[in-house]
Amino acid sequence: MPPRGYRKGFSDDRQPVDRQLYTRLPAAVYAELKSEARARSMTTSGLSRAVLVAYRARRTVSVPRAHGPRDEALRQLARIGNNLNQLARQANAGLVPVTENELRSALSSLLAAASRL
Repeated sequence: MPPRGYRKGFSDDRQPVDRQLYTRLPAAVYAELKSEARARSMTTSGLSRAVLVAYRARRTVSVPRAHGPRDEALRQLARIGNNLNQLARQANAGLVPVTENELRSALSSLLAAASRL
């Protein structure tokens, strides 16, 4: 059992961050760093710290995966697919007057949209 018990959100490998590092960057580089950190749901200092620590340890950077518009589009397509599946179940049970051809055409358009991503 860890020294502080099993508490959600607490990790034993955390170290205090008691030193500051100041650096100057061109505006374009800082803007890229800030947008990359925002896409990964991190702060700029957190992303910089992760990159520097990984570089010092000679390993790859372990940061959350960036989420972009493609991820949101896939999420929306998954929702549409779930709705289509529910319609197919209700149509099979005879609760919704939807023909098989209508469901198949909706499924093929959904698959076409997914393949474009």
